[in-house]
Amino acid sequence: TLDVANNARLTATNCAVFSNSKSDKGIEAKDSAVVSASFICSAGGKAGSKWQFDPPPVTDCPQIPDPLKGRPVPDSAGCTYTKLDVRESTELSPGIYCGGLRITKGAVATLRPGVYVIKDGPLIVDGDATLTGEGVGFYFYGDKATLTFAYDSTISLSAPTHGVMAGILILEDRNAEKLREFRIRSDNARVLLGTIYLPNSRLVLDSKRPVADKSAFTVIVARRL
Repeated sequence: TLDVANNARLTATNCAVFSNSKSDKGIEAKDSAVVSASFICSAGGKAGSKWQFDPPPVTDCPQIPDPLKGRPVPDSAGCTYTKLDVRESTELSPGIYCGGLRITKGAVATLRPGVYVIKDGPLIVDGDATLTGEGVGFYFYGDKATLTFAYDSTISLSAPTHGVMAGILILEDRNAEKLREFRIRSDNARVLLGTIYLPNSRLVLDSKRPVADKSAFTVIVARRL
């Protein structure tokens, strides 16, 4: 469930890292990777050297239920925009973005507060583009609705404080295909304030600089991290 490799650092100050996997590698640290938290627990086992975990993981822990299983989801009917490709700096409004949303070519996209439904297509930020918004939540609906924040993108996002997406920054369709990939590769994604909820998918963090380290909190619930 949790796999850290190369020179990765997973730091969860004052928080817990928990794997529900019964595998003997439910938590695995490879190469020079390090996991640090106030508490580390695996329903199965762990793989890695002692120095790669702080504190040492507790194994054979009882599995914990999905904390957001009953959370309602936003309405995804219809389309507000279709295959929107943003190449100039602009403000975007909440709505249903059918066929996905791409921000590229150095554009700065500022999001107005509200819910953004990414439907049947990906959310992509690349080409030295910027995506920023406060009080915004993303609902990914359909098998093709995934996320990629490229290495050269700049990301700063915080979740709504009220409404159906209160406290949730990223939420996926619970009926979507399993083990899709949501990739955060940005070297400038320092603020991701809220809960990232991907119960079916893989969340891949692959950047050279810290991710979400300037957020008051970032909660991750994912099938694989």
